[in-house]
Amino acid sequence: MICMCLILLAEIGIVGSRGGRLSWPYGDLVPGNYLAKASLPAFVVIVAFATSVDRKIAGLAALVAMFSISLSVMTGERINFLIRACSGMLAAIVWKPKLGRVMMLIAVEVAAVFVLVASMPGYLGRFIGNFIAHMPIHEGSDYYQTMKPGFLAFDLEPILGVGPGNLRLLCDEITLGITNVQCHPHPHNYYIQMLGEAGIVGLITGTLFIGSIIWACARPALHDRSDVVVATMWIVPFAFFWPVASTADFFGQWNNIFMWSAVAVALAGARIGSEEKAT
Repeated sequence: MICMCLILLAEIGIVGSRGGRLSWPYGDLVPGNYLAKASLPAFVVIVAFATSVDRKIAGLAALVAMFSISLSVMTGERINFLIRACSGMLAAIVWKPKLGRVMMLIAVEVAAVFVLVASMPGYLGRFIGNFIAHMPIHEGSDYYQTMKPGFLAFDLEPILGVGPGNLRLLCDEITLGITNVQCHPHPHNYYIQMLGEAGIVGLITGTLFIGSIIWACARPALHDRSDVVVATMWIVPFAFFWPVASTADFFGQWNNIFMWSAVAVALAGARIGSEEKAT
């Protein structure tokens, strides 16, 4: 996580951002996705340290968290920034929180974000104006138009859907004659994608699959939260699979490896100290 932040800091200093976005080291606009997903287990543990342990370690953890969340803003990836910000707020209170530390951490990180956004007006428009304008609550929203084909696919094949990954191939046919739609490789929401590409059967089984991951990470924390990793790992899948978020392609897309790697770490971390034996 820290290495990625240093790489992005170097990009800002050497070439600057492209339209308010960063792309190193991939040459693609995804480093914020790496910070938000592959780095999320580390981030939530660091935030928990910042609000719970002795001052020296807490101060160092808070600085790392602030540095990391500031670079998330600089990547220009709004949903990925929200994943980190909301996960950090949860992590601040789930282990052994000290109220004063929690309030101070939130205040410092919010202030840092405002300073960054205020110093670069382009980020203000992207994170507030454009974000509100693109919310999928009206037909003029790009996200509304992108998600709509998923519902149209479900209407066409409600039981089993049009097939995983097939919406990208059939979208033009499904949306023929219908206005206010955009065809993309996927509808930018896991649950809408499951509904359209795997039907009601896929939505139910997919939701159960996601729920089982969250429960597997949360159950150990319900029994014993003495270990910081055990106490925080449930936040990772909970943040990734929040139902109203804009998402990548559930059935593909290479940068999903960031998410599944973090889920694997979270599932393993949640079992630290478990007395259950492998069979």
